[in-house]
Amino acid sequence: MAKHYHFDKKIFKRYRSTYDEVNMKRAYVLVTADKMSIRKAAWQCGVPIQTLRDRLERGVNQARPLGGDPLLSRSEEEGLVKHIEYLAKCGYPLTRKDVINLATETAIFLKKRPQNAGNLSKRWFVRFMSRWPELRLAKAQKLSMKRAKATSDETVQSYFQELDRILTKYDIKNKPHLIYNVDETGFQTEHTPSKVVGPRGLKLNAITSERGPTTTLLACGNAVGTCLPPYFVFKGARYDARLMAGAVPGSKCSMSKSGWSNGNIFKHFLEEHFIPFLPQRKPDDHVLLLYDGHTSHISIPLIELAKEHKIILFVLPPHTSHVLQPLDVGLFKPLKTFFQNACGARMRERPGEVITRYDVCNLASKSFLKAFTPINFINSFRKTGIFPFNPQEIDQTMFEPAKNLARNHRQTEGEEESVEKGNMEKLNQFFSSRLPTPKEPKSHPKKRKVSYRPGGVAITEETIILKIRKVYEEKQRKNGGEKKAGSTELNAEHISSNPDADGDDAHIHPDNSLGEVSGEGRKRANVTQEESDSDDETDDVCCVCNKFSPDGLNKLNYLKIVDWAQCDLCNHWVHLEFCDRRNVNDIRSGPYRCIHCVSLEE
Repeated sequence: MAKHYHFDKKIFKRYRSTYDEVNMKRAYVLVTADKMSIRKAAWQCGVPIQTLRDRLERGVNQARPLGGDPLLSRSEEEGLVKHIEYLAKCGYPLTRKDVINLATETAIFLKKRPQNAGNLSKRWFVRFMSRWPELRLAKAQKLSMKRAKATSDETVQSYFQELDRILTKYDIKNKPHLIYNVDETGFQTEHTPSKVVGPRGLKLNAITSERGPTTTLLACGNAVGTCLPPYFVFKGARYDARLMAGAVPGSKCSMSKSGWSNGNIFKHFLEEHFIPFLPQRKPDDHVLLLYDGHTSHISIPLIELAKEHKIILFVLPPHTSHVLQPLDVGLFKPLKTFFQNACGARMRERPGEVITRYDVCNLASKSFLKAFTPINFINSFRKTGIFPFNPQEIDQTMFEPAKNLARNHRQTEGEEESVEKGNMEKLNQFFSSRLPTPKEPKSHPKKRKVSYRPGGVAITEETIILKIRKVYEEKQRKNGGEKKAGSTELNAEHISSNPDADGDDAHIHPDNSLGEVSGEGRKRANVTQEESDSDDETDDVCCVCNKFSPDGLNKLNYLKIVDWAQCDLCNHWVHLEFCDRRNVNDIRSGPYRCIHCVSLEE
């Protein structure tokens, strides 16, 4: 007697929503090879009976995808995928909403969807992503325009050629214990909460501390994984032993007005912290120190100190530290992650309390020990192609944004391969019309002249020293040998150390005028330094008072931001309100003339 199989509607509905191509092929084999009935095979494999019957009796192709036909054909979706991939390489990735909008416009362009039908659904997007596993939905990382333009194939190749020449010249290509990298990063008392678990329907809030002064950490290590103890820079004028509570043994610190490093602090770091920790070496052995080209890291006294101790100071190309600097590539990110987690744990352990500047060193030191491991240093130097020396380690996709910004016509090889006859030519033209094309550069107003700034070279080489010395002497001549008002550089007496990391032997410095805040530069007061390789312009002086800061600024009992204006005739700069008391609205209404040029015209 024939056996009947009864199906529950709910179970059948579940089968329709969960079966896949593997189960369909398995049911197909059971019927064709094992001579099982269609109904039994469909029940056993959990596939729709009619779908299996269509594939067996009506000759439906086995390669046909499940469900109905997609709105766009395979070749049309391939063109859409190549367009998405190209935009992602160029630094302009599409969001989920952008992809849905673009697919809708494509369907309307191909007359496969009415104009007023609205956008495609999220369900279409899910199925589209399942058809193209090479695509993924991820959170994009920020990339500044300066970094995008600077990280070009030509710049990186030139850097590696010069690095190879230096490594070969001083015979340190196979001496990883003599290849170092130093960089700085900042810490805040206000942390970013991690993902947390909580009840549904409730907005989850994590209590954090208020944003406080920046504390800088100077980190340094070599290609064999040896790491120097941390070097902290705290904001303030007087040292307090509580700032270094919980520090790693051997740590040192300095004080500055901004909480960031400057020229004197970096020189003190090199002289009192870096050089004493160098390994024993032969008399003719040199040490290579790689770091970014911030202006505070380049000076004649610093170069003379390095040459005296046979240290090669190699400056990375500007705005490429996210690709070429080991500390940025593989160490600072886990350091910040451990620090954020440590701050969150501290807030939960001590409810009602906040994290202060006296807790930053302790939390940062614990994070430092977790993140700055030998294997992380070794992998970071390898990933940046420094040791083992291999320029091919750099991800070539990092150069795509620079190529996109440098070219006017955008079409990759993949797009050219996808061009077909007929309608596909029109479709490729449709995608090309939606590529980001940079506009013609606008004529910007005159800017202050930027002096020579080395990048991708060793500044301890004689040819580079001559260029730097020339700029240094020119700057000294313009400034009249006087120190600019409001400078953040510190005297040697304001630099403190804590060799025992317990605060007992630390020296508390007397108060002085460095605790005062003065407005300097054109709207640059109280500006936080965000990155160590920021683009700082060369300071100039006022053509009226021949000083960087006006005389009347120090007499004010409040913070004053000094405005500057550049003369359209002589290109010199003038302090507004102090050295030129004319109405600012009158100055903005037309071309600006300094007092000297006005007197000449009269």
